[in-house]
Amino acid sequence: MNSPERKNGRNKVAAALSLCCSTVLFLAGCVTTEDMDQMKGDVFRLQRELAAQKKDTSEIKGSLSDISKDITSLKEYSLSAMKESQSSLVTQASDISKEVQSLKGRFDENKYFMDKTIKDMLSERELQQAKIAKLENELKEIKAGSEKKETPASQENRKETEPPETKEAKADDINAPKKLYDEAHIDFKEKKYADARRKFEKFTKDFPKHELLPNAYFWAGEADHADKRYEDAILSYESFLKKYPKHEKAKGAMFKQALSFIEMGDKKTGKVLLEKVMEKYPNSREAELAEKKIGEMLSKNNAGSASKTAKKKKK
Repeated sequence: MNSPERKNGRNKVAAALSLCCSTVLFLAGCVTTEDMDQMKGDVFRLQRELAAQKKDTSEIKGSLSDISKDITSLKEYSLSAMKESQSSLVTQASDISKEVQSLKGRFDENKYFMDKTIKDMLSERELQQAKIAKLENELKEIKAGSEKKETPASQENRKETEPPETKEAKADDINAPKKLYDEAHIDFKEKKYADARRKFEKFTKDFPKHELLPNAYFWAGEADHADKRYEDAILSYESFLKKYPKHEKAKGAMFKQALSFIEMGDKKTGKVLLEKVMEKYPNSREAELAEKKIGEMLSKNNAGSASKTAKKKKK
């Protein structure tokens, strides 16, 4: 198909040729009245064609302008739809992340309570064992008292060997450390924290070479922490950590020491110790609790900052 531009070009060429021919004829003196009329008709026809072409050109420009507007509108609509889609995806991702965090929090909470239940059951078992050991000691004492009643002949023979008091004293010396340790544990389980701490401290002083000495230091700190004597608890845990840094209870002592600092209001030192627990014992239960505690502290700080900002804006 011929475009309007090509038609326009051909028409202009024809008009020019016609004009040239007319001019030549005129100059040659051969121009007649019919030729003049025909030339006027050609000129008039060319004018109409030019007017029609101008109209077509104007309509084409209008169509192009409408098409350009449609393309611009389509682009804006596409960009808007894309932005809304991206915003929706971001919102959904944020909601999913919050849901995952919530589920993780519930899981950690359930795991914590399960571990606490197991720990309480083990503690109860230790308490019963301690009571049984105490009864056994009392039974031994009763048995030792009944053995004092011997015949005069046996007493006469004993005079030449060892006094009865010596044997009883030796038995008491052997059983005394375990008896004192068990009594301290019983006081702790019965929430008599001051009595428990006193007996654990007595144990550390009276039996400095006993195999239960590290446990006595640790439980002295536990008694202080349970009794909310946080400053004393920090010192007790520190003594334990200095003497037994590689003991299995060291991670628990460091974690409780951090909590004691936080309870006293020294959150900065507490946070440093919690991070140390996570770094030194990364796969332990104490590390998980330390991470959770740091998260709670950061969440409270963010909430406090947001509250202060909101108050300032209101003012």
